[in-house]
Amino acid sequence: MFYIINIESYKIQQKSLDFFLDKITKEIYNIFNRGGFMDNKDLNLYKIFLTLYEQKSISKTADVLYVSQPAISYSLKELELRLGYNLFYRNHNGIEPTLEANELYSYIVTAFNIIEDGEEYVRKMNNLNVGVIKIGVQSHIAVFYLSSYISKFRKRYPGIKFEIISKSTVDLVEMLETRKINVIVDTLPIRVKEKSTKKIMLSKLQNCFVYNTNYFKSGCINEEKDLQNYPLILPSKTASIRLKLDEYMESKGIKLSPVIESWTTEFMLEMVKRGDGIGYFTKNVIDMQIDKDNFEVITFNDALPSLELCAVYLEKFETVALKKFIKMMSNKK
Repeated sequence: MFYIINIESYKIQQKSLDFFLDKITKEIYNIFNRGGFMDNKDLNLYKIFLTLYEQKSISKTADVLYVSQPAISYSLKELELRLGYNLFYRNHNGIEPTLEANELYSYIVTAFNIIEDGEEYVRKMNNLNVGVIKIGVQSHIAVFYLSSYISKFRKRYPGIKFEIISKSTVDLVEMLETRKINVIVDTLPIRVKEKSTKKIMLSKLQNCFVYNTNYFKSGCINEEKDLQNYPLILPSKTASIRLKLDEYMESKGIKLSPVIESWTTEFMLEMVKRGDGIGYFTKNVIDMQIDKDNFEVITFNDALPSLELCAVYLEKFETVALKKFIKMMSNKK
């Protein structure tokens, strides 16, 4: 199938978008220079826009903000007139953002998050009696690594709350860049574009193959090549732990063909417990299992590839609480 692209149409659309982005920049500049601050009217207009964008519904937005639907429609119209562009169009499910709305959202959501973080920082920069640390982390790392540090930190600073968000590394990076989380705790590589990114090495994680001895004979695997004769339960092929494993096995001329692949460590563990195959895990995960006596860890002459666990955050937005928490995690004593 061939697709015909109208280059002139594309150029016009791109020129229009560039003009819109320039208008957004000038509008934000003008807002902050009318008396040196953003007034309540401006804040309300953009708060309504953000809520509309996220709810995709005028009625739901009205419910969330406790205002009338006509007031929402009026505010949207006022913002569209100010910018000179339509921001939403109607469909059978409600409303959908235009291309211009998508661009505006990326600016405004970041601005609102920075404002909130700025207020939070000023109020609490020398006060650890209150505060929130939002951590993006894979669920199994949260269990075997973070839990003990959070418990220790909360005993020392009981007013500090923690919010744990478990998503893919790509999603967590996006959340970090838009200030929706304070720090990522994950294995390398973690690619963040922001120049103020700081990475703190926390630990080296050893990995292992393991099986349930109730279903597989003890000592059934002696060499890496023996794995090819058994059903394997492996992390998803794009996960860092899997990428390093595949690279290591390929260097030995071995190709692994799993019967089950998963992003979720908990699911992999459950399938190994049921005897559906031999799993590949970070060793800390196995050490924490109550029924680990039923598991046998396979050892080879050569060590399997390890992973580097790091804390990644934007240094220019580092809070006092986050700084102390990272220091606790990175303290080797």
